Amino acid sequence: MNDVLVVDDERAVLDSLLSALDWAEFGFKQVRTAQSAQEAMQIMREHPVDLLLLDILMPGMNGLEMLKTIRSRYPQIHCVLISAHSKFEYAQEAIRLNVENYLLKPVDLNELRETVYRAVENINQSSESFHNLFERNVLERWLYGRITSDELVEHSRFTNYNVLMRRYYVLAVRAINQVDGMLHAAVASISKQFPAYELQVDESNGLILTGGRDLTWDALSMLLSFSASNYPGIVIACGSCANGSGEVSKSTADAVHMQEFARLSNIKGFLAYDEINWAQFTPEMRTQLMDRLRQEGAEQKVYEWAENALGTNADNGNRIRRLYAHIGLALTHDTEEDLPQDLILPPMEPPYTLNSFLKAIKKAVSQVNAARQRKDRDASPIIRLVLNYINENLTASLSIKQFCAQTKTSAAYIGRLFKEETGMYFSDYISMLRIRKAKMLLETTHQSVGDIARQVGIYDVSYFTQCFKKQVRLSPTQYRQSLQSKE
Repeated sequence: MNDVLVVDDERAVLDSLLSALDWAEFGFKQVRTAQSAQEAMQIMREHPVDLLLLDILMPGMNGLEMLKTIRSRYPQIHCVLISAHSKFEYAQEAIRLNVENYLLKPVDLNELRETVYRAVENINQSSESFHNLFERNVLERWLYGRITSDELVEHSRFTNYNVLMRRYYVLAVRAINQVDGMLHAAVASISKQFPAYELQVDESNGLILTGGRDLTWDALSMLLSFSASNYPGIVIACGSCANGSGEVSKSTADAVHMQEFARLSNIKGFLAYDEINWAQFTPEMRTQLMDRLRQEGAEQKVYEWAENALGTNADNGNRIRRLYAHIGLALTHDTEEDLPQDLILPPMEPPYTLNSFLKAIKKAVSQVNAARQRKDRDASPIIRLVLNYINENLTASLSIKQFCAQTKTSAAYIGRLFKEETGMYFSDYISMLRIRKAKMLLETTHQSVGDIARQVGIYDVSYFTQCFKKQVRLSPTQYRQSLQSKE
């Protein structure tokens, strides 16, 4: 990746933005600065720039005028505008010029990080075709819980999104290689009665956000039945009901979880998160499964455990395929290890008998173990060192710069290589490990949230809660309560 260019006429603001993030973690070679539009244009003539952070109000040519020039000369550059003024005309023009985001001073660190993260994803997609990056950015961050409530309300003024409804549902849609058409058809059907917004994830998967005071899953399934009839094999998974815009990310997580449950259990059609008996797979069962997975002869031990877990339901095909899905989710999503992202367990195939179930479980465990070994084998020597460094110092302060200072390596190179091999940014990977450990402690101990936060290396409880909620869609206390409600 090329350079970042930060443009602001105030030196203090430039210094603050430079130190706000570990830019090398995102793969940028260098961070350059300029204190005027003229200086910035000269830098862009001499150095390739991928991302531009640009202040609006500057002496001489202002940021908006400069952005218009950039759009004609360097259309490939991704831009983020920064302003000390929440002026409607500024934001409106920024969106017209297709910026990634419009940030207000003083810039919120989390908002900056999420904006840069999304910009990097868009930069890496060289064939970017989104007609409006700003609107997609807002919707995606809303769905995945990466936007504050104040920012959501502020940005909604420049979009068509209704963020003030009492009730929302998120639908995860899967239509192999044809989800684009299905999303359009579904949104068109729902919009006859309720606001609906679509987000295509890839060629086969997408999300729909809809809401309304009288909206129910039954109403949605009726609206979608005609559209879905044209797409054989489609799966539409409805997340839990979100009471207000702040709970939308929880509905998203539930819908995506439900979609994977449907794939593993080989169920097609319409499914609702609240219709599944999640208590069928208790926290105790999960702990027992994970214990056996770590033991010598894991395949046989899990095989024996699974047969016992099925109990008197050995002739119930529906329960067999659903228990297989619960176990598959536990093996790939609830494990404390970071398994390869391309690990996809096969769905349960008919006949749904005890013998088929046990063979499928044995195959799944074998696949997980093979993926774990492949991941260890495929990692480059330097990334193995990084992973060891993280595991040995998880409760301490960690950064790429510290590692590179010890090993005399390039931070930009290590950041890019780490992302390529793990699929995650360095700090996101650390956060994932810490929150996974925190989940395990919440499940198996009665320690306070503060004690658990310190055990996983986060000494600010409010920040720990924020990180936990970002990944789990629940606060630590809510997560512990949800476990108790399933018992």
